[in-house]
Amino acid sequence: MKAILAALVSASLLAAFAGTASAASDNDHKYRRHHSGKYYKAPSGVTERQWRNLRAYERGEYYERDSNALPVGSRPWWEQKERESGGDNRR
Repeated sequence: MKAILAALVSASLLAAFAGTASAASDNDHKYRRHHSGKYYKAPSGVTERQWRNLRAYERGEYYERDSNALPVGSRPWWEQKERESGGDNRR
């Protein structure tokens, strides 16, 4: 009886660690490589067009001034939403 119980406990621990290891490899797709060679964590749902515009904004270059062309919640996105709404968003 003790041998069966010990075997079940060890099998469950082994399965738990195996599940954790496979979950870590599933997150690798969340990291993208920037053209500079550095890796960064990409928020889900951000397109390459949005990343391009965000990087151009950060470098002070031309970027599309459309809130749909910028990552939601980023500084240029908030600035653009304010411009699109006509200015002052405070109520």
